[in-house]
Amino acid sequence: MKYLIIMLSLCSVAVHAQFVSERLGDMRGAPLREIKYENVSGTPYLLDFWSKGNVTTKSGKRYADLQLKYDIMGDQLIYQDAGGNPMYFVDPLSAFEITTVDSSANYKFINGLPAIDGLNQASFFQLIATGKLTLLKRVYKKITESKEYGSATVDKSFNTYSGYYVLQNSALSKISINKKSLLGLAPDKEKEITDYLKKEKIELKEDKDLSKFFAYLNKQ
Repeated sequence: MKYLIIMLSLCSVAVHAQFVSERLGDMRGAPLREIKYENVSGTPYLLDFWSKGNVTTKSGKRYADLQLKYDIMGDQLIYQDAGGNPMYFVDPLSAFEITTVDSSANYKFINGLPAIDGLNQASFFQLIATGKLTLLKRVYKKITESKEYGSATVDKSFNTYSGYYVLQNSALSKISINKKSLLGLAPDKEKEITDYLKKEKIELKEDKDLSKFFAYLNKQ
């Protein structure tokens, strides 16, 4: 039940008209000392620029229209104060969402989920689809090194990886994104699902397709 409450809370965050925001001055933050990555190409963040977003604290307070960055390497959300300084949240968060500057994409994250794969209830997961089968995505980054043949120079770069998880009946399990695994979520509906994937031309390669597919599954 507590996971359902989290989902419903996040849905209310997404609807600005229903979003009751606390005053920014009431938010408890502390100056952030950013980690400097020397000679590493790419970014440790989800988006390498400040983006508008909303947050919900575990105590239930909500703050709207903040300038946010999600540090994937540190699994930490930071915000920009009125003076333009990067800050981290003192109060624990339960959910946040970030919208790109051009509004072409919106990312929603939650935590408070069952521990799995070395992750705990403080770990953030991206919310892809909600329902009796909730699809979550764990995004993480690693610094990889490469060197061209015959070169003494080592190139370092941030590389992004991800894993998908399904929350069902308050249990969290990892899932492979392929037709066989997804059919296993509803084995008695194999023909209907196969026909649906073919009709809608869903290839299960992008999150928007997975969101659409799980919306269909949750109606079955």
